Amino acid sequence: MSEVADHPLITRDYPMIAQSLQLAASPQIRNMATLGGNVLQRTRCPYFRDVSYANCNKRIPGSGCAALDGFNRSHAVLGVSDACIATYPGDFGQALIALDGTVELTGPNGNRTIAFGTLHRTPAGNPEIETVLLPGEIITGFAIPAAPWLRRSLYLKIRDRQSYEFALASAAIALDLGDDQIVREARIALGGVATVPWRAKSAESALKGQQLNEQIVNVAADAAFADAMPRQHNRFKVALGKRTLVRALLQAATMEL
Repeated sequence: MSEVADHPLITRDYPMIAQSLQLAASPQIRNMATLGGNVLQRTRCPYFRDVSYANCNKRIPGSGCAALDGFNRSHAVLGVSDACIATYPGDFGQALIALDGTVELTGPNGNRTIAFGTLHRTPAGNPEIETVLLPGEIITGFAIPAAPWLRRSLYLKIRDRQSYEFALASAAIALDLGDDQIVREARIALGGVATVPWRAKSAESALKGQQLNEQIVNVAADAAFADAMPRQHNRFKVALGKRTLVRALLQAATMEL
């Protein structure tokens, strides 16, 4: 992770990638961690970690989800199901899904490449199955297609403390702006609020062809969370996620390329 985060080409041409890695972990962890390992860290919550809770569908399929009616401040509001509302904790994954990245896999049956957006599975009725990896497969690489919006990109992460912590809300933003701030293309992913790396395509559609201003970015933020399903203690994540997205979009628009 450190090698990629600090690479001059990445920091210059893929700032979103560099920032998502720099904010993902402490320097000590980044020096040891791999990119493949980072995107495959388990989607989990305190009820999964604490084995004294018997009702965790991720640990014991069919046992129920203690978080639904428990303390669920850190849990997801997008991509949830009645079986699991644990939040995907990664940061690098948001950058990969926003930039249409692909994943190179190697396993007993040979090599294959899949879209990063298809790697993780939302919980639905089987939260214990988190990815589409086949038995024995490992990640050997990632690829990101060249695009005009790569340099105007950033990763904004909001957390309880400035030192290493998982996101309460985050936004991976890439913009291709034309004359008069007209949005030719937008790429948006959200973190800290969903059960998987979350591409906000409805927000992208709301922006395309529009002049980027505070009014339209608020419209995009509303679209991004239109299907949110908050619980008792994580309702604040809807408002926080919207504000994070608005701030990231306005910040990206003012970047000097």
